[in-house]
Amino acid sequence: MLRILVISLTISLGAAHAGLGGTEVKTLVHGGRTRSYRVHLPPSYREGSPTALVFALHGYGDTAAGFEKTIGFNHIADREGFIVVYPNAVAFGDQQKQLWNGGGAYEIWWAGQVDDVGFFAKLIDVVSAQYTIDPNRIFVFGTSSGGFMAHHLGARLPDRFAAIAPWAGLLAYNDFAAGPPVSVIHFHGAQDKGVLYKGLPNWSFNSVERGIRLWAKRNQCKSRPTIIRNDPNTLVRQWAAPSGNGDVVLYKLKNQDHDMPDSSICNVPEIAWTFFKSHPRTNVTLKSNEKMKGDR
Repeated sequence: MLRILVISLTISLGAAHAGLGGTEVKTLVHGGRTRSYRVHLPPSYREGSPTALVFALHGYGDTAAGFEKTIGFNHIADREGFIVVYPNAVAFGDQQKQLWNGGGAYEIWWAGQVDDVGFFAKLIDVVSAQYTIDPNRIFVFGTSSGGFMAHHLGARLPDRFAAIAPWAGLLAYNDFAAGPPVSVIHFHGAQDKGVLYKGLPNWSFNSVERGIRLWAKRNQCKSRPTIIRNDPNTLVRQWAAPSGNGDVVLYKLKNQDHDMPDSSICNVPEIAWTFFKSHPRTNVTLKSNEKMKGDR
């Protein structure tokens, strides 16, 4: 009798999912490919309590497992009580390095054979069926190739994401689909020799400044930004949206290259989460947490 009571209490407290405070590896099938992703649940997760979801996208040549170890989002998630999903991009070439189809020239190259936008649309549905996700608090963070993908997802799936936070990624030409505003916080090193601050026009990607202004225009922000911070290392500007839903912020790291800076200079994951936390959407109704049918 006591054992039954303990089991019932455990389930009622939301521990029906294995790995609370840990990470599970899962798969789904999309576009004829089996795609893998890692789900990190905070210890505070409880079934039935709407929880924020952050997708964390690795860069070119990295993996979901490697990114999870280095980016530091699990620590923030455990403290703040949100779920992190680390998906894997599809590998290509002789060296089998993983790369996201982030729009622009990527849609012409090998990566163009991969429907990553459709993959994420399905992944949101699958994760939302498996866990109690707050649809108003779904966010995407990405670095390098993952940063390109973060822009691409915000532009193509504006009805699914509340905010995006790219590091060293660029917005593709003519990438916006119709939909609600998406809040943006973009981080970029001015000395980046790979993903140039001035853009990659031969690959059909805007400069950082033009991309940010396009986001601001799309979100109906004020045309002139407010300078939040300007020191020898960092320039931070904000284009304010009418209701705060769709704010656009640009962190220009004046002396930084392609690598993410040390946290003492700019703690990118912490700043991104602080921005996410203050920029939920306000127009989505939570659906019942029913298991989805079909392949996973």
